[in-house]
Amino acid sequence: MNKEVAEYINDLLSERETLMEERKYDTNQWQSIPELEADLKEDTEWELGMIYQAQKAMDYIIEEDV
Repeated sequence: MNKEVAEYINDLLSERETLMEERKYDTNQWQSIPELEADLKEDTEWELGMIYQAQKAMDYIIEEDV
């Protein structure tokens, strides 16, 4: 993988992270269904963790390709 591809993937991850952060703090639509709220919160936290790990991997690739 080259630097340009890693930078592009990092941009996509950043956009997805923004969406997940918005979902994390906008749970009003799910509050009437506690089971869904708990699942949504857990899934959001998991995905944010995966995004963080993927961004770190892309950063490593970008630094190594210099």
